[in-house]
Amino acid sequence: MEREDRFVGALLGGAVGDALGSFCEGWPRARILEVEQLLGHYRDLRRDGEVVRAGGAYTDDTQQALVLVDSLLACGRVDPADVADRLLGMWNAGELYGYGRAFRETLERMARGVPWQQAASTDMPSNGTVMKIAPLGLWHWRREAQLDADADAVCRITHKDPRAVAPAVAIAQVVRHLAAGGAPNTDDVVALAERSAGAVHAATGRLIGQVRRLLELPADEAYAALLEMPIKRYTRGQGLPSEAPVTAVVALEAFLRTPDQFDATMHRALTCGGDVDTFAAVAGNLSGACNGAQAIPAHLRAGLPAADHISRLARELYRKTLL
Repeated sequence: MEREDRFVGALLGGAVGDALGSFCEGWPRARILEVEQLLGHYRDLRRDGEVVRAGGAYTDDTQQALVLVDSLLACGRVDPADVADRLLGMWNAGELYGYGRAFRETLERMARGVPWQQAASTDMPSNGTVMKIAPLGLWHWRREAQLDADADAVCRITHKDPRAVAPAVAIAQVVRHLAAGGAPNTDDVVALAERSAGAVHAATGRLIGQVRRLLELPADEAYAALLEMPIKRYTRGQGLPSEAPVTAVVALEAFLRTPDQFDATMHRALTCGGDVDTFAAVAGNLSGACNGAQAIPAHLRAGLPAADHISRLARELYRKTLL
């Protein structure tokens, strides 16, 4: 497989997972399991009978990841100030959407003139970090040593809580490993994620290490075990919360359970319930980086309106890493 195809697969896979899960974000697991042909096509997001997002459109997860790609291409390096400026410009223009509380409060502070270095939330372990970090793993596929510091810097634009930073660093390292051609070996991948997260926040590293135990269980038993893990804001019956440590665990488990099957990985991530668009986006980043764009079902690539644009950005990003 050409490495360029891994880049395309990682970014496209994230967008596909994001778009697939957008219509059922926040649904409980049981309700999602009742959806027929869950991966058969994209579905509109409806509220009060009105379409608020057409099928195939991505959410803030992919939007913010692509902002990071644009910054990398423009600057030729990781520049948190540039990323912050881009986000603030889009905020002021009303172009950002679907964001969570931590992101909103951060951008509100920046819009009031608070320097970006001081604006980030300090006590929310939410998904605003892990959902957009995959491009950084791709960027550093040949430069592992600098990745942790750069991932930390990008996270801290909006999130300073180490429980948010640690999972993003871990996912970035796994994306780097896979994009570089590393094998999707459970022991190696979980050890890398656990070590990377643990260097930032020890408890999060230990939580990610539990993926080994989950993978030893049948799928349904693993889901039951996941519910018993120390997840801060878990609401029984409504799926899993929008927390970065949870997303890292779910995405890694979904990918490593079927590392060579994009569709099976997507189904696993989407049927956890809760913040499933982000779970599937991060799992799609991992599966795409491992298997390339060729592994994404053709109908899901064809049905994604932004597929050509995302593919072009991925190829440009790959070529930039060779300079």
